[in-house]
Amino acid sequence: MKWWSNKYTYPLVALAMLASIALQAAWLTQLFSAQQVQVKRDLEEVVKNAASKNDYLSIMHGRERSENFRNFFISPEWLLFKQSFMSMRGKGIGSARFSSDLDKDSAYIDISLRIANEKPRTTKDSSRVTHILDKGQTMASAIAADQRDLRRMDSLVKVECSRMGLDVKSTYLLYSYDSGKPKNYAAWKAAQNADYRSALYAYNLNFFFHNYQLVVPSIDSVVLYRMRYYLVSSFLMLGLTAVAFIFLFKVLRNQRLYSQARIAFTGNMTHELKTPFAVIEAALDAITRYQLSRDPAKLEKYLDISKAQLNHLNLMIDKVLNLEELDNGAMKLRPELFDVQQGLETVVDSMRLRERSMGVSIDYIPSEIPCFVDGDPVHLTNVCYNLIDNALKHSGEQAKVRVSCSCDPTHVQISIEDNGPGIDRIYRERIFERFFRVPAQADVHNVKGSGLGLHYVKQIIEQHHGSIEVKSVVGKGSNFIIKLPAYHEA
Repeated sequence: MKWWSNKYTYPLVALAMLASIALQAAWLTQLFSAQQVQVKRDLEEVVKNAASKNDYLSIMHGRERSENFRNFFISPEWLLFKQSFMSMRGKGIGSARFSSDLDKDSAYIDISLRIANEKPRTTKDSSRVTHILDKGQTMASAIAADQRDLRRMDSLVKVECSRMGLDVKSTYLLYSYDSGKPKNYAAWKAAQNADYRSALYAYNLNFFFHNYQLVVPSIDSVVLYRMRYYLVSSFLMLGLTAVAFIFLFKVLRNQRLYSQARIAFTGNMTHELKTPFAVIEAALDAITRYQLSRDPAKLEKYLDISKAQLNHLNLMIDKVLNLEELDNGAMKLRPELFDVQQGLETVVDSMRLRERSMGVSIDYIPSEIPCFVDGDPVHLTNVCYNLIDNALKHSGEQAKVRVSCSCDPTHVQISIEDNGPGIDRIYRERIFERFFRVPAQADVHNVKGSGLGLHYVKQIIEQHHGSIEVKSVVGKGSNFIIKLPAYHEA
């Protein structure tokens, strides 16, 4: 599957994400267009309802209790009839007459049309409405009443918009009924780019001075608000898909890194295991070939070498077994009162005996007061051994390692500082991962190792409820600092 994951996984995932985004964008665009149409229909319904109610309110005085009167003038049929009459202008109508008369019992509406047999000549009086005023009414009072009806019409439109959840910024235009021209040309010109303009509606029955048109410059906010659940679900789905792909990428990457680390671990461990075997084999061969039983001093020397290599081999096997027990939860610590400084002294002394190079220096700075923890002596000693061993291996032939211990009433702190090459910031968290080793150059490791030691160290420290951190400067060395809870009698 390596060829598949490396060559096709990333392009296919990228293609799938792009396809998902494109499909969601297309669906949302189509939904946006459909919602725009619906909002415009709702706004048109708002103006219709407002015009119908305003018709009734303009003539209802004294007839508030007449249900038949009310039902007729707010019916859609009446509105359709009135709109049809108004739309006949320009259809060859010579003149139109609309009058209404109200008494105590009934309302009389008189509509008359004059249609010429031939195409009428365009004159000043053609296509005009004859306005008939009530007795005692003047043109000034009629205009004042018309303005009152206009304000009420605009108020009803806002009430209807609020009732239908249409939170829009709107204005209106007035058109002369006689000429059909807008009363304010500048406002009409600006309204040509508006998202919505309603049909023209007369807003009363007493006069036909003006037609009303609702203008909404932008309906996008209402459309987006109505689409809010679709938008949230769409973005949530895309987000979850992206998170799933990112998680998949990380899993694949970790699997690949783990596989590479496991292969490197196998190679390194094979190298590490072959070395002690080769040394032991050479020592035994020298003993038998040169009959060193006759030379007790040399025999003792070669036997010591063999024992040291067997101890080294045993430690490597313990690392693997301990990690398996940690991961499986089978490892059980045996905590007891442990003198940290005594354990450090034992490890430092053994490391000094092992490293016989004149250039190697291990300085131990103990605390002036005893430092006790409630911990497992075996595993804590192994932790110190691993850290000091790493410091020596990575610092080279002129290694200088400084080990110190200090404590206070709450914590015991162990510091192991070296003069090695240091650790780059990007690797300081990853060095505690299983199998991970800091690459020296082009992924080539100049220092042999299994990549298990620091992982084991962190696991043991955390099981003791402690912490470990590394401070490092590239080219100047590293400092591993362990903090463990100090021992307190229960």
